Amino acid sequence: MRIAFVVHDYNRTHGHSRYVAELAERFAGDHEVHVFANRFENLPAGITAHRVPALRASALTSIFSFLPSATLKVGEDFDIVHAQGLTIRRSDVITAHICNARWLEGRRLLEGKRLSWRERLFSALVIPPERWCLRDPNATVIAISNALKDDLARLYGRTAVTAVIPHGVDTSQFNPGVRGRFRQQMRTQLGYQHDEVVFLYVGDLRKGFAPALRALTSVPCARLLGVTRTNPTESLTLAAACGVAGRVRVEPATDQIERYYAVADSLVMPTPYDAFGMVITEAMACGLPVVTTSLAGASELMTSGVQGFVVGGPTDIDGLAEAMRRLADSTELRVRMGEAAASLMTDHTWDGVAMRTLEVYRQHLASRATGCTRAEV
Repeated sequence: MRIAFVVHDYNRTHGHSRYVAELAERFAGDHEVHVFANRFENLPAGITAHRVPALRASALTSIFSFLPSATLKVGEDFDIVHAQGLTIRRSDVITAHICNARWLEGRRLLEGKRLSWRERLFSALVIPPERWCLRDPNATVIAISNALKDDLARLYGRTAVTAVIPHGVDTSQFNPGVRGRFRQQMRTQLGYQHDEVVFLYVGDLRKGFAPALRALTSVPCARLLGVTRTNPTESLTLAAACGVAGRVRVEPATDQIERYYAVADSLVMPTPYDAFGMVITEAMACGLPVVTTSLAGASELMTSGVQGFVVGGPTDIDGLAEAMRRLADSTELRVRMGEAAASLMTDHTWDGVAMRTLEVYRQHLASRATGCTRAEV
């Protein structure tokens, strides 16, 4: 099979990019794999790279300069063209990693009418073409959670069949052993005492860092550590206003995030919306209990009270604080939930995702050969 992946960047650090890297590297042994991207990091042998020109001044320029370039460059010489969201005009398979209309709803849940003009402009320009792309009845769409599948139907009017394949986790990188390897070293580096309870937040600070800060005010013995590419100035100002600045630290993003999972005692991710939330499954694989909301797609894999706690939403500060307090107050509970989390993740590997994705390819090719659309399969 000749497979073309279309993605803005190829690397093993960021969500869409890591997804492509995990699949492409597994498929390359038995198939001819090409990757069309603007930037490449550590592309292994056996995969053919095609650089797609794009203007990367902002998210908007990246999307709308990459789209026509990729459409012209990919051509029609592939059995499967597998796009990552809005990256090419026509494709066989599209993995939806987000529904921006649903993300806008989540942001409004937290911010109301205070969204910046940049966010409003981005939504106004991106949502219509994303809707057109993801409702295409001739493309097979893979959603990374059942919640995202429902969002595509409700907000984008997708009526054709949508496959649901949750992300996997690389247990060679993310496993309970990272705590033994990195915990003491990283705690010393960050200035944490061995018995301090540390809640970890990873990702865009807009996805729930503020609710985590507010909940921290009711968990007096705990600390909150953020790891993010977001400028933390506004969040640190809020921490000071909440009286928890001395217990909050924000570190820059890293490609060795497992070291920070080793530092932590729990992941806290009170998101207003996340189509999946790969950090949730990575943390669980490392043996961390997770506190998140039902608005994270990865929460579908959890049982609240077993691998951690799932609260209704980011505005439920009392519920969030109660979950954090219970974990902070009980080493036994953290250990038990962390073990359950790590055990759960052994059933969610990238090998399994690759096998299910190949089956989607085969079904798409079979339907195309018989002249059916995916809506008819």
